[in-house]
Amino acid sequence: MLLGQIFQSIEAWRKLSSVNMKPSIAYAILKYTKLVFDEHAIVEKQRVALLREVTGTKDGEIAKIEPDSPKFGEFVTKLNEIMSQESSLEEIDLDLSQVVVALDGKDDALSVSDLAMLEPFFLSTDVGPIT
Repeated sequence: MLLGQIFQSIEAWRKLSSVNMKPSIAYAILKYTKLVFDEHAIVEKQRVALLREVTGTKDGEIAKIEPDSPKFGEFVTKLNEIMSQESSLEEIDLDLSQVVVALDGKDDALSVSDLAMLEPFFLSTDVGPIT
């Protein structure tokens, strides 16, 4: 899994972790979410360090890049390199179908987009027939 997938999925993980579900699934999600948040924190530190590097700013200073500037292009290129790196985070030992079933009846729990962000993190994503 790529660091970019982890970085982009953080809001979906926050939403998932706030939904009530069976304790056995909730506990597995809790343990895994901690790992995802730790990995996200590492990527965020790299992103901020890169921003400071490109802008020449220090801690406590405001770092700003204009969207059409050469520095912005440099930042985006280097950030994409970071986000394209493989993470050591392994998939959660849980089927996405178990989570979907646990969320059944909670219509506004997760959107299609949230599920798409979460899908790569699960061992199996076969949700079976929709009933």
